[in-house]
Amino acid sequence: MNLSFKESSVHPIDVIRQLDHLLQNQEPFGNSSKVVLRVIERYKFALGVLAEADARLRELVPRVEALDTGTVDILFGDLLVRSQLETAISRLETAGPVGALSDTFPALLEEALASLEAGRGVAVARGAMERDFALGPARRTWVWDLPDAPSPLGVRLRDSIRTGFMPGAQSTVEIIRPTPSMVEGLERACALLHRLVPEMTVSVFDHLHSIAVAHIRGARGRMLTGSGGDGTPCMIFIDPDELENPWDTAGHILHEAIHLKLSDLIRTGAIVTDDDLVDLPWGRRTALSNSFFAYHAYAHMQVFRAAVEHLGPSCHAEFGAPSEYYAPAHAMSVVKNDVKPYSRAEERLAYLHSQLAGPLSLRVTPHGRALVAWLWDTVRPLVEGVVPEAAAPSAGVTAAVATGRAPSSVRYRQGRALSLRRSPASEVLFALHPASRRIVTLNLPAWLAFELCDGKTEQEVLSSYTSTLGLGTDRAWAQLAPTLKGLVSSGMIEQVEGGAS
Repeated sequence: MNLSFKESSVHPIDVIRQLDHLLQNQEPFGNSSKVVLRVIERYKFALGVLAEADARLRELVPRVEALDTGTVDILFGDLLVRSQLETAISRLETAGPVGALSDTFPALLEEALASLEAGRGVAVARGAMERDFALGPARRTWVWDLPDAPSPLGVRLRDSIRTGFMPGAQSTVEIIRPTPSMVEGLERACALLHRLVPEMTVSVFDHLHSIAVAHIRGARGRMLTGSGGDGTPCMIFIDPDELENPWDTAGHILHEAIHLKLSDLIRTGAIVTDDDLVDLPWGRRTALSNSFFAYHAYAHMQVFRAAVEHLGPSCHAEFGAPSEYYAPAHAMSVVKNDVKPYSRAEERLAYLHSQLAGPLSLRVTPHGRALVAWLWDTVRPLVEGVVPEAAAPSAGVTAAVATGRAPSSVRYRQGRALSLRRSPASEVLFALHPASRRIVTLNLPAWLAFELCDGKTEQEVLSSYTSTLGLGTDRAWAQLAPTLKGLVSSGMIEQVEGGAS
């Protein structure tokens, strides 16, 4: 992608539309439908494994499998269902399936399934709302409106949010009931967002199940917005005072929903090898993964900012101009930015790219490095005015990594006692080895390598791998050698002693 506002004869609006399209349709990082489908398949796989140790769950798994994609997405997007399932997966991967489930989860899943099977189209959390507000391009995203009168379910939901929002980060969140003007503010922002970046809006709303108006506080004081991770999945929080300004509200929704998209993306593909702290020049000290989340969001926000500049004027009559609204200065704002170094999103984007593609790249997985490079190549036309220091070359960045050896006569077979879920629709294979207890996700090339390990030698596996993918031998071996190493280390395949199959 080499489009540039300055050098290309293509009109800026056409560049924006093309970037909006490219960011949502690339595989495996952009296509939200595929990302969501992979997440659904991961949860189905986990349920199947957990059901081996729980008779109650075994009775429910066929009902989950019978749901269509849209309905099962609602099921796994429910706050209580998803947060408890993630907790169970964490326990499964640390201690095994016995005792991984909470005693209440089967009953919770039964309750959610009963609601969905009754045709109401809602699971547990949404069913507890007093008023039903629907937002977004598909009118699927709902707004939190818990009744004032206490109820057992309401208490569970409030407690889940209180304990699940950014745990360990000295943060608090207090959900409030939205007024009609607050809901109108959200609706206007969603409409404006869709007007400016329609494909991006549809994409991120695939990951955004609900929005809560809330007072949020972090270690540094009041927060404008937030998304809390596994404890508060598929939802974002927005301060009520931010809803008067549709331009920055649209940006807030996009920013936080982009975080949800990356959160879903990395459930089936790790992006960092360690998550130690990183010092950032705008006064933040945060985990490497948080730096990655910021980079991913800033890249998408560049397209939004360009759309505000070049497409925004056509929206002023309906939504007012950004300059007509008050806004606190922050990096994501399209109304007001600070003038200090690294106070603008494009500066932070360029800096984070220089680090993630340079000195930090050794702590980033190949999957993560590919994501870093793709995002930068896609949005670079919008950040050409900001030139970061040249990234230092680092080992492992190029695709053709030297393997250090030739294919050998060693034979491989698939590991024993593996739990498997083959998912052609999502183009991944899920597996769990009883010894490692880690859920392994294989993309198509790795899946192919796994299936070829049926007693073949490395040379025979390489020959079949090369012919199937249509690659040259050197390139195929550069891919296959580390893949085989990873499959061995995870227990997915094992060497055959004595050459026997």
